[in-house]
Amino acid sequence: MALNPISGRTGAFDWLFQRVSGVVLAVAFAAHFIVLHMMGDGPIDYKSVMTRLANPAWKVFDLVFLLFALYHAVTGMRLIVDDYIHHAGLRTFLTCCLWVLAVILFFTGVVIIFSIKAPGAAG
Repeated sequence: MALNPISGRTGAFDWLFQRVSGVVLAVAFAAHFIVLHMMGDGPIDYKSVMTRLANPAWKVFDLVFLLFALYHAVTGMRLIVDDYIHHAGLRTFLTCCLWVLAVILFFTGVVIIFSIKAPGAAG
């Protein structure tokens, strides 16, 4: 594997973690689907979703899912940028934009996940 002439990185971590994050996302999606759609207690409505999302365990699950999804998406887009954008300055700019967008989306997701309260809860 050739070294990146600018950073000295091989990209091996990115390659490996792209695969790991994909597997984690697939397992998390399957668990989410099975728990909600196959083992559910009845119809999925607003109250049942808000009650589930108010549970701290589901908040952790959603945060992990969000983190892996954002990392997977940004890494995939960065690899596309690396492959097709040949101007180093533009490639760096686009990579920075991707990571800034990921950070904004992550903190937006964190605020949304932690602002959810159970129906009828004060606050």
